[in-house]
Amino acid sequence: MGINQLIYSWTAIFPIAVLLYYFFRKKYVKKSVSSTLFWQEAMKETKASPYLQHLQRNALFYLQMLAMLLLVLALLQPYWKTKSIAGEQIVFVVDTSATMKVNVNNATSLFEQHRSKMLELVKELSGKPLTIITTGNEPVVLLRQEKNTEQMIKEINKLEISYEAENMSKSLDFTQSFFQDKATSVYIFTDDLERQSLPLQHENVSWNVEALTTVVTNASIKRFGATETANGISTLVQIENQSEKESTTELTISNEEKILVTEVVNLPPKETITLSFDELVNSSYLKANIDIQDSYLLDNENIIFMQDQLSNVFIDSTIHSLVRTAFQSLDIKVSSVPPEQVGLLKDEGMMVTNQFGVNIEDERPILYIGRNDAIPNEVNGNVQTTESPLFAFADLRDIYVSSVYPPIEGYTTIASVGDDPFIQTSPSGNIIILADIQMTDWPLSPTFPLFMWSVKEQLSSGSDYLGTFTPNERKPLSLGALDEWEIYTMNDEYEYAIENGGKFVAPNKPGLYVLRSKDAEKNLSVILPQEEKVIEKGTSYKVNGQQMNAEEDYQANSFVPYILILLILLFVIEWEVQRRRGFTS
Repeated sequence: MGINQLIYSWTAIFPIAVLLYYFFRKKYVKKSVSSTLFWQEAMKETKASPYLQHLQRNALFYLQMLAMLLLVLALLQPYWKTKSIAGEQIVFVVDTSATMKVNVNNATSLFEQHRSKMLELVKELSGKPLTIITTGNEPVVLLRQEKNTEQMIKEINKLEISYEAENMSKSLDFTQSFFQDKATSVYIFTDDLERQSLPLQHENVSWNVEALTTVVTNASIKRFGATETANGISTLVQIENQSEKESTTELTISNEEKILVTEVVNLPPKETITLSFDELVNSSYLKANIDIQDSYLLDNENIIFMQDQLSNVFIDSTIHSLVRTAFQSLDIKVSSVPPEQVGLLKDEGMMVTNQFGVNIEDERPILYIGRNDAIPNEVNGNVQTTESPLFAFADLRDIYVSSVYPPIEGYTTIASVGDDPFIQTSPSGNIIILADIQMTDWPLSPTFPLFMWSVKEQLSSGSDYLGTFTPNERKPLSLGALDEWEIYTMNDEYEYAIENGGKFVAPNKPGLYVLRSKDAEKNLSVILPQEEKVIEKGTSYKVNGQQMNAEEDYQANSFVPYILILLILLFVIEWEVQRRRGFTS
């Protein structure tokens, strides 16, 4: 508490003067009068409390004294302090990724915990403007320089999880556009954020990170894949235990009708195990599930759609025999084709060749390994990959590449050796590895057949399968001549409608979906990004800019409005007392 206008303390002489006047006023002498006229009234007064009697006789004095004291107090402008957020403006950066669904202490989710914290901070804004930004593939501004507290609370209560990857670096870059050289307090609500990721070059900005501060348990289906073979469906499952303790879970693989596989799995701490199951019955889709009570449930299930696939793989006879061996190890039918027959083959299947300049008559999917129309160049560096389903099971960081061919202009690079492209994809979806097998030690790695399996999966998708998407992924799709398509879940629940020709936006929740328009149907699957399957304990911390005061800021709240209300009440009581006693002229 404190006083703003101590200079007005001299006004205390007025109530003191009234008090002195009260003590030195003229006093009357009591006299006895021989009369019984007021006997009954006098008897009542003797039975009353002497203090109450005194108060009744001097009520106006006490009311006036109290009023004068309150007036003096109002002139002094007393106040009390409440905690306030430092800075001229406040920015909330809210992580809406899937990992925010993690349960904290088996009670509420981390997202709900952050929501409660945001509502608490709104009470400490002290009229300062608030901006709210949500993370995702594209950061979204929900509020911009808002000062209306009710609107702030409304928007915070409307926040929902988008299940997208957080893309925190993009969100932080976007947030900096709101600083405008103003003293700013930024609050980041996430699960984990390293201090090195913050743009600390702003001297008048304080960073407050609210993270997951409790230890949680999590087991995750890291990857799940399936392919059709001559003997049925072969599946591959990777389960990761991210906890410090060993755990046991039951893995089930089911299709649209029944459970196909049930197996109890022991998960060592901080390890990933890989399981494979062969000769499963043909199905339209498969679902893998682990039955375990952990803190994060979204990564305990994975669903894949069994799209139409090409059962044959044709390999140019000039390609190294290890490529043929890799496909055969996956129980895939492989045929060798003479190089002069590569462009004339009519049978349905995927082609593997190095004849980049040969015109292949049909639109069959092609994997190019090397180029017969260019000369390779020596390279030096580590292999780096982008986010692509081709690398879901194959980590290329440890392989060695000595030379690569020149890249193809107009193709998209998804892997590189240093600054030189190593693997590219064409606009039509074909894949080219810009190196002969002899130029690498890749075939010696267990990731080599896994990569070939991923290549076949990607190149063999049929026209009725749109592919695999991440939550809310935006992508232009050609859906035929029909104007409008409706999206349904596999349980026939309507989601929303999209127009053909516009940018397709995938559903936000993981699962299998069906696009329908009249009699046409197309399938797609939505899966969590790999980074959204990892839960780690974070740290909450605060970093102040050099020009930001490290001490807590406080707001002064005046008592004057409440004092004025009391004064009005006192004046009403005083008037009523005066009215009952009668006004003197």
